[in-house]
Amino acid sequence: MIVMFDKLKTTNKKYLKMNILFLLLILANIFLMIGLYNHYSQIGIKIDLDVLDKLSTFIATISILGYISLKLPKLREQGSSLYDMGYLVIICIIGLMSSYFDEMIDTPVLFGSYLDMFRVLCVVLIFVLLSMNLKPFKEIMNGKFTRKNQIVCFIIFALIGIFASRYHILINDAPANIRCLVVMISGLFGGPFVGVPVGIIAGAYRFTLGGVTALPCAISTVISGIVGSLFFIWNDKKFPKASVGIILMFLFTGFEMFLIFFLTPPDISFPFIGQIYPYMLFASVIGMILFTIVIKEYKAKMDAESKEELEIEDIEVKLKEYDEKIEELENEIKELKNE
Repeated sequence: MIVMFDKLKTTNKKYLKMNILFLLLILANIFLMIGLYNHYSQIGIKIDLDVLDKLSTFIATISILGYISLKLPKLREQGSSLYDMGYLVIICIIGLMSSYFDEMIDTPVLFGSYLDMFRVLCVVLIFVLLSMNLKPFKEIMNGKFTRKNQIVCFIIFALIGIFASRYHILINDAPANIRCLVVMISGLFGGPFVGVPVGIIAGAYRFTLGGVTALPCAISTVISGIVGSLFFIWNDKKFPKASVGIILMFLFTGFEMFLIFFLTPPDISFPFIGQIYPYMLFASVIGMILFTIVIKEYKAKMDAESKEELEIEDIEVKLKEYDEKIEELENEIKELKNE
């Protein structure tokens, strides 16, 4: 009873730490929004309500797609018909969304940069997902954290983090990338021995690229590795739930923009944030959704394979026992014949 109470107490402390970190990120996002509101109010920019209506429709559609996508693995367990129906619903929603926006707005103008950002996300995620097939990554997913596994994961994530800094799109000469997403995933996946050094290397590389936002971008990269590692530790060395990962990435992208707002002059920071924030937020959240789905699928597949191997081993043990019993019976029969 005392042991159970101690475990419960430890778990509550971990959740408290998570909530405190979430609160700090929320505060950073609030300060960012206040700063943006004050800036755009002073320069007399008014927000078109029609644009807000279209934007809210787009966000609601993406949210529904994300929710259904996250539930698909569970639907598959309940029956193939429900699983197939989920994909049909997604296809229908995408079709309706495309028709709606084609009629209401100039789709290439509004969504061209988002599609480019999605292309960047897909290319970077391909490298991450290919790495998941390596033995060290598989062993880490099974909870085997050896020094060799962590070094291999650190090297691969560091290279992908550097690549994510170089591979970006330009929004009015402002580079938008998913470097912090890669570093965050490295911390959530491999823990502090992977996430922290990956954050330092990717952050240092970003700083060497220069530019007025080099310092805040480098700092936010290092912090993303630390934050991902802390959540890894507090979540008992497991990749967090989809909802936790998505909220964390959503808030951290705002925190990254807050650092740019805090560490650069207003005449530079506000135009920069206004140009890249929506695209980086879009790519970071979608990227976390996709990675969470894939890692759950990988884990389910590996669990099924492990279960199958255990069943085979169990059958082999039983067959061996039967062979021994048969051998004993044969020996007894021989002894009876000799008598």
